[in-house]
Amino acid sequence: MKCSSVQEVIFLYTDNELEEEICVSLRRHVELCPECAREVAYKERLLQLLRQRCTRATAPSRLRRRILTSLPHRRGQLFE
Repeated sequence: MKCSSVQEVIFLYTDNELEEEICVSLRRHVELCPECAREVAYKERLLQLLRQRCTRATAPSRLRRRILTSLPHRRGQLFE
């Protein structure tokens, strides 16, 4: 695997969305390429931090109602 190929699939790899065969190839490359190893480690840590820090918040019902009624195609469908 080439460095450019690693860059193309790095986020798929860190999200466990790659086929096993490609993962094996990527891991082999990363073992031999310190630059790609740093990049993979950086992206893994970045995604880990994002997952830890990003929380879903629910808008208060009054705000939700105002937003939904302001959308012409959603009037009358306040609570899906």
